[in-house]
Amino acid sequence: MTIQVSEAPSDSALKKATYYVSSLHYSTIVTTVLLGLLLTPALAAYMQNEQENQQNDVSGGYQVLNTNRELHVATVEVKTTHGSWKTIWNYDKHFIATRVLPEKVCFVSMMNKAEMLDFEELPMLAEESKNMKGQRRPAKEITLVTMRPVRDLRSYGPAVFTMCRGLKTYMAYKVNGRQYIGNQESCIRLNVLQVLGLNYCRGNTNA
Repeated sequence: MTIQVSEAPSDSALKKATYYVSSLHYSTIVTTVLLGLLLTPALAAYMQNEQENQQNDVSGGYQVLNTNRELHVATVEVKTTHGSWKTIWNYDKHFIATRVLPEKVCFVSMMNKAEMLDFEELPMLAEESKNMKGQRRPAKEITLVTMRPVRDLRSYGPAVFTMCRGLKTYMAYKVNGRQYIGNQESCIRLNVLQVLGLNYCRGNTNA
């Protein structure tokens, strides 16, 4: 019976194998780095297209518009020396939620898209507002009357729940501004991008 014993690889063969493995490792690293460099701008552009922020100066403070194309949600927040307010417009779920400080109150109302600003035009309107000198009266107004308290705040999503948690929150219903015969001084008037006015007026509630 004959037993064959394989010869050990020579030093030259080992060096070649080591060089080959090292070359593969180096090529993998270079390829990964190049892919990262190529994909990073694309991912950044994608994220920028999905979410956009624009800040405008207003009397005594600033107004910020945030649009999220993936969720189809727009948020406008104002902070001034006179107070602050924030409104969330959910175009997919068809509702508006607004928090007003220092009144420490929130309002939720159904959205009528036919009366609202077009979602795709919001960034352009914000840019136009930035170029305006002074503050002007909005060309369009929506008057809402507060009624019953909101029973289930969580049903409007985590953003609204976080914004209004711990505050009195009321449903508000649209009325014809000219037909509202209540106390006009009780209305809270918000100027959104100097284009749309949201007027929240006290109705049959203890708001």
